[in-house]
Amino acid sequence: MSTNEISGSNELCAQDPEVMTFYNLRGSDKTTILRKKELQRLRKERIENKCFRKKEKIRKAKEIVDNALKIREELHQKYLRAEPWLKEQERQRLERNKRFTTEIINQPPDYRGEWDPYVSDDEFGTSFELKRTGWEVEKFALDLARSTVGLESFTGENHLFSCSGTIIEFLNGICSVVTSASLIRCMDKDEQADELKINVWLPSGEKCEGFISNVDLYYNICLVTVHCTSNLPKKSFNDDTGFFDLYGNHSKDVVALGRSCEPWSLKVASGKLIPRRHRFDCEELLVSSCKITKIGVGGPLMDFNGNIVGMNFYDKKETPFLPSFIVLKCLQHFKEFGKVVRPLHGLRVGNLHKESLASLEKICHEFPKVCGVIVEKVEPSAEHSEIKVGDIITHLDGIAFSNAAEFGGILLDRCVTQMLEKQNLSEDCNQMISLKFSVKTRGGISEATTRTINTDKFTPSGLNRWPLPRPIIVRQYARGVLFSEDCYSYTDSVKR
Repeated sequence: MSTNEISGSNELCAQDPEVMTFYNLRGSDKTTILRKKELQRLRKERIENKCFRKKEKIRKAKEIVDNALKIREELHQKYLRAEPWLKEQERQRLERNKRFTTEIINQPPDYRGEWDPYVSDDEFGTSFELKRTGWEVEKFALDLARSTVGLESFTGENHLFSCSGTIIEFLNGICSVVTSASLIRCMDKDEQADELKINVWLPSGEKCEGFISNVDLYYNICLVTVHCTSNLPKKSFNDDTGFFDLYGNHSKDVVALGRSCEPWSLKVASGKLIPRRHRFDCEELLVSSCKITKIGVGGPLMDFNGNIVGMNFYDKKETPFLPSFIVLKCLQHFKEFGKVVRPLHGLRVGNLHKESLASLEKICHEFPKVCGVIVEKVEPSAEHSEIKVGDIITHLDGIAFSNAAEFGGILLDRCVTQMLEKQNLSEDCNQMISLKFSVKTRGGISEATTRTINTDKFTPSGLNRWPLPRPIIVRQYARGVLFSEDCYSYTDSVKR
């Protein structure tokens, strides 16, 4: 091989340390070499910049931490210097708290998801509540709405209560409205409030002033009169007790109506009659599943045939109501005697259907087809009658009944008869009323026996508890002495 050939071969195969790190068998030109050098320089520059930025970031973070620690140390030193002053301020604050204290009575409860009837009127049914019931029921509801009014009461400038009522009479420009006595009760005791002012919102939207005519706190019912020039339609409560026969095979569908004052609007809620006694004291109360708010208190309860079957009250999960025939008897007592009278017989009774299925099985096994009420409590005044807790009362003065509401209705009729016969009868007189009960004793003698209770006393108003939200009282004390007291209703606290 010639020298030139050997030289050419070395040029192709030898490694140039300044240009490449590997043997270049394909050859290269100066442009490629310069481009690769530039790329390597740029890559090295990027790496150096990245390292610089990272070091700068670490430096700034360390500087921030150092500054924070420095400020913290300065604040700590300032606190140490001010500690005596801070301790003196804390001591003075504690001393002021001892001298001036605040006490809150009847703090609003936390319902934790339960239905709260005082929060919003939007909980009163829905806009299309009756659409699934048929047009006939809606027509009955609209007809009854013409006699449903809204009421609100005030003591001075303070709002007391808002509810609904039913027009039961209109004569010579005077309208009579029956509603709940919660409208006029004191917030903190079972008495009629002083300096009452009552507004009545008519179905037309007109606002009139109302006046209390009669009140009975036992049944929580009152009568309001309104002077009005326009002719108002009236409605009568149904006196038929057949709807409340829980053993009968008939519809138990009902509709609750109410009317809000401001904004003026009609409220409707549907439900069913529930075979259960309510937790309130009043034995005559029945229960429906209608979901209403406080606006519906005192409003009418209607069956699907358009009959008024009760007057509504309220509770958190269900709606207790006073049956219509009891309302009618109370109105009769108002008219005849100016008050409601009822003999104090000393028995607390409950409906049979409230018992558990296991208890009902034992009762039906011992007394087939039994109907009446079960004795839940016997007061000392009735112990001599030999009626015991657990006994079943089926008749009163020979009249059969199926529930506690009918039992109470018979007692009211008995008082009317007695008082009309003895016009001089009063709560303090010695006139005796003899009540004869047909009793079936459980676990003993199976046949019916007659027990007699003689009484010359009549139930005064206010024996029953009607739980209403008590007022929220905020008291301020100075050195243990009360110097201010503010009273707010529960509705006021909700609005605030």
